[in-house]
Amino acid sequence: MSDAPELRTTPRWLPATHVIIALVLGAILFAITVGKGVRDPDYFWHVVAGRFMAQTGSVPTTDPFSFTWNGQPWTPHEWLAELMIHSLVSTVGEVGALVVFALIPGATLLILASILARMGVRAIAQAPVLSLTALVIAPYATLRPQALSWLLLAVTLALLASVTTASRRRLIWLLPLFMAWANLHGLYIVGIGVVGAYALFTLLGRTPLASHREWAFVAVGVAVVGAMVTPAGPLGVLYPLRYSQEWGLAHIQEWQSPNFHEPAHWPLLTLIVVLILNGGRAAPGWLQLVAYVGTVMALVALRNSPVAAVLATPTLALGLEDRIRSRWGAHRAAAPRVAVRRRMLELVTGIVVVAGSFAIFLPPALSTTPGEQQRAAGYPTAAADILASRYPDVRVVGEYGWGGYLIYRLYDGGGRVFVDGRNDMYAEAILDDYTSIVSADEGWSQLVDRYGADALLFPPARAITRGIAQAAGWCEAYRDDHSVLLLRDCS
Repeated sequence: MSDAPELRTTPRWLPATHVIIALVLGAILFAITVGKGVRDPDYFWHVVAGRFMAQTGSVPTTDPFSFTWNGQPWTPHEWLAELMIHSLVSTVGEVGALVVFALIPGATLLILASILARMGVRAIAQAPVLSLTALVIAPYATLRPQALSWLLLAVTLALLASVTTASRRRLIWLLPLFMAWANLHGLYIVGIGVVGAYALFTLLGRTPLASHREWAFVAVGVAVVGAMVTPAGPLGVLYPLRYSQEWGLAHIQEWQSPNFHEPAHWPLLTLIVVLILNGGRAAPGWLQLVAYVGTVMALVALRNSPVAAVLATPTLALGLEDRIRSRWGAHRAAAPRVAVRRRMLELVTGIVVVAGSFAIFLPPALSTTPGEQQRAAGYPTAAADILASRYPDVRVVGEYGWGGYLIYRLYDGGGRVFVDGRNDMYAEAILDDYTSIVSADEGWSQLVDRYGADALLFPPARAITRGIAQAAGWCEAYRDDHSVLLLRDCS
C-alpha cells in the first residue's frame, strides 16, 4: 500500500506500488496473449486487408474478398489498424506483431492505475479491482484491432478525469484522439458516449467544469468532428450502429449474451455483482453512468466484456477506497527505511510472479510455428493446402469462422469466399442463405448453384457434411477430424 508521504521517502528508481501492480498484471496478460498465439479468426482477413491497402495505396470502398458481395460497398472502418497489423507482420513477423499487441492490455491497466492514483486511490484498493479487470480482459486479448479501443477508452477516461477549470483546454486533445480512434476501430462510438456522459453531468453541475458549462459542448463537438475524419466521410460516424445485425446476434458467439453457467464467464459475473454492491459509492456520477452502460453492453454481447471492465474500474476502485478509509482510516506513512524495504519486496515479488507466468505460458507458444498453431486451433490447414495448390481460383462456401482464414490462404491465388467475419458488410439475405446451406435446409443445393460455388468446407458435425451433399452429387476430396472438403468436380 503506497501513500503520498511514502512515495517521497523512496528512491526515484523504485516504481510506486500501483505501478508495480499494473506492470505485473500487464506482464501476466502479455504472457497469456503470446501463449495463445495467433488464433483469432478475424486476424487473418485483417492482415490480408492491410496488405491489400499497402499494395494498392488506397482504402477500398468495395469488397474484393468474397464472391457473394464482390464489388459491393464495403466500409473498412478499421483500415488504419489493419495497415498497422500488416506493417508489423511484414517487418517483425507474426510473432513480433503478436508481441506488440500483447503489450496493449498492460498499457491499458497502467493508464487505469495512473487515473486511480491521481484520484487518491491507494494500492490496497487498486490491486483487487485491477486484478478483476485483468481477469475479464484475458480471454479477449489477442492480435486484433479491438485491443486498441481498450487502450483509447482508458486514455479518454484519464483525460476527462484529470480536467479542471484551469486545464479545461486540454479537452481539445479529444480531436486528434478521436481522429485516430475512428480509423482504428469502431468502438470509438463508445468513446463518444463517454464524452457525452461527462458533458451531461457538466451541464448538471456535477463535474469540475460546472462553472464553465460551455466546455461540455466543446468536448462533444471535438469528439464527434474527430470521428468524422475517416475515408467514409462525416456520415461514417454512424457506421458502428450497423454492427447489431440480427444474424450476428443469433449465430456469432462473441455477439451473444454471456452464459454464467460457464466458468469462463465468471469474472464478468463477479464484476457485475461487485458493481451492483458498490452502488456507485464515492464515484462521480458520470463514471457511475458509463460503468453501468458498459455492464449492459457486456450483458448484450460478450465481446463488450473488456469494455465493461475498463469503464467499471474507476467506479469500483473509488468505492473500495472509500470503504477502506471509512473502516480503517488512512494508513500512516512508513519510515523511510521500512518504505524502501517494502517497495523492494513488492518489486522482487512482482518479478518472481512475472517470471513464473512467462515460464508457464511462453515456451509452448514460442516452440510451435504459426501453421502448427493454426492446426491446433482447428483451422482446415490441410484442406486449404489442397484448394490452394489444385484449385487456386476456387469459390468456396466455408464455415463462417474459417472465412478469414480462407481469405488468408486463397485470396492471392484468386480464391474467394462465401462469407467471413465482416458480417456487418454482408446483406442479411446472404447470411441467411449461408445458414440454409450449412444446415442443409430444403433448397440448399439450388442456393449453391445460384451462387456458383465450387467447394464446400465445413466441420464433420455440420449437417451438410453428413452425406447430404454427397447424395446430391458432390464428391469428398478430403476429410480429417476438423474438416470435410467437398468439391463439385473432383476430376
